[in-house]
Amino acid sequence: MRTRLGIAVLACCVLVGCTPQLPVTRNALIGGYVYKSQDPESKSSDHEWDQLTLQADGKYDLVQGGPTKAKSETTGFWHFTDGDPAQVLLDHAGYPVQIKGGEVRLMIDYDTGIWYAKAK
Repeated sequence: MRTRLGIAVLACCVLVGCTPQLPVTRNALIGGYVYKSQDPESKSSDHEWDQLTLQADGKYDLVQGGPTKAKSETTGFWHFTDGDPAQVLLDHAGYPVQIKGGEVRLMIDYDTGIWYAKAK
């Protein structure tokens, strides 16, 4: 039965072009993240210093800015909510979690392709 279910899930994913996402755990999210963008309109220098750190004690540190954008730093508490999708909540801002090609992403904007990627 289990083998049939695995084959059915694999067949479904092949048909619709998706890949099964492994469950996300809170511990897997702890660490440092950098800003990534596929948006051709984005000014990368606006986000050159963007860096997010999620600490094991539930605190976060978010630095934003760049040579053309004022530098700011925000600290606070982060929470993890599992579900579909799993999310990281920084105080009141939520970032859906996506695992793609082994990279942990906290999605900022799906439409323009902007996220925080966990540094390896």
